[in-house]
Amino acid sequence: MLSACGGGSDNGGPSSVANSADPATVIDINRHPASVSGTVIPPATSLNDSSGAVWTVKNGVIYRANVKAGFSQDVISLLWYAGKIYQQNVNKLWWVWQNNTWVVSADPRPATSTGSSTGTGSASGSTGASSPASTSTPASSSTAASAPSSASSTSAASTGTSTSGAPGMPFFGVNEHYAYGGVYSQTPLSTQAATMVDLGLTGIRQDVHGYDQIDTLAEKVIPGLGTSVTVMPLIDAYPWDDPTLNGKTPTESSAYTYAYNMAAYAATKLKGVPVVEFGNEYDLDVHNKRIANDGVNVSDYDNTTWPIWRGALRGYYDGWRSVDTAGQTKVIATASAGFLYLGWYKGMLTGVQPDGSTGHPKVKTDIIQLHWYSDGLDPQNTWGKDGTNYNVLKILHDAYNLPIMFTEIGVNFDFTTQQAQAYITKTIPELYAARNTYGVVGFQWYELYDDPTGDYGILTNSGQKKAIYATMKAAVQASH
Repeated sequence: MLSACGGGSDNGGPSSVANSADPATVIDINRHPASVSGTVIPPATSLNDSSGAVWTVKNGVIYRANVKAGFSQDVISLLWYAGKIYQQNVNKLWWVWQNNTWVVSADPRPATSTGSSTGTGSASGSTGASSPASTSTPASSSTAASAPSSASSTSAASTGTSTSGAPGMPFFGVNEHYAYGGVYSQTPLSTQAATMVDLGLTGIRQDVHGYDQIDTLAEKVIPGLGTSVTVMPLIDAYPWDDPTLNGKTPTESSAYTYAYNMAAYAATKLKGVPVVEFGNEYDLDVHNKRIANDGVNVSDYDNTTWPIWRGALRGYYDGWRSVDTAGQTKVIATASAGFLYLGWYKGMLTGVQPDGSTGHPKVKTDIIQLHWYSDGLDPQNTWGKDGTNYNVLKILHDAYNLPIMFTEIGVNFDFTTQQAQAYITKTIPELYAARNTYGVVGFQWYELYDDPTGDYGILTNSGQKKAIYATMKAAVQASH
């Protein structure tokens, strides 16, 4: 939403050329990390956006990186909120900075946070109602930025709740895809919730890929599922989907900004969820060169696309934390396909790049996510191509001392029903036992229903129970 270029000046405005003696002209996310959501001038004297630009107000006129930001006058407030810049003028009218211009808007903050009623702004100077007004959002989303009570009131299941690393998130969970349509949107949400409760899989990983899907999750899916299950959103601001690029290749900076803004918006809509995950299997993306060897070394990865993924993962964490400053929600920002891709975690979390260079920005995460399928055998006892034996859980636990969550674990198509049942009976208790040994805080089985991604489901795409249904239910019950 916020361009990295300052734009031209008018009426003798400041020069757009960066001056080393005036760091406010430098657009650099490392020098000017984004301000906390809700920062406002005054009382602040400046604030930073998610691209690393410094915003100021001088004599009622707004400047971005010391260049006038469009046309403004008589400005009394400049607000950074959920990844966007808002202004209020002396007539109590509001605008939002969008596509390098000011668009009529309103104070995006809920009335409880502003301490007073707010009015909608208009170009003609008329005022609107005193209730909190909705913020204009990218794409097709147009709903209010304040979090609905349904999202913040979602409660954890009474059994199998993780008590370490992911408070409030059930240990036993399952993947769902409401946004995909088909069986997940056609089956009543209450029916899906009842099925999950019966299985004991009451933590739900739901993926969303844009502002409109975030709205749907907050306003329809979470309330529809009810309080007997708990949703963990997976939010993917895929860097190549950034509409401001107009088809150009993303950069670390653009990926950071795109992810930051979507994550900040999601934090206002999904306030109170115990855990949120960002990105999905970026190490296997089609834009990357093929991973070399087993992926256990940082050098096994594509150096060209590496900074793009790093920018996105950094942006997610910072964007969510700009709103959730108290850390109420635990953030997962590793986005790996798991298995033996240990070099991915190492490089991202320590600031190392595949070309061997060091000192790069480090990705922050509260929980390490891991994907695992039956062809990988046992995560505590598997083998690389050269015959090396790995205990992946021990390696991750010892290296980072962070909780571990299996956000995808399932059975491959080449397993017979009997093999799948044996894998479930063995693996589910092992995962639960790994809580104390390696800090495993939960899993989400892939997945509840068969769908176009494959016949991974515990039920068919018509809602019929497969033979593994009873096996899964028994394994969960026997584990705790």
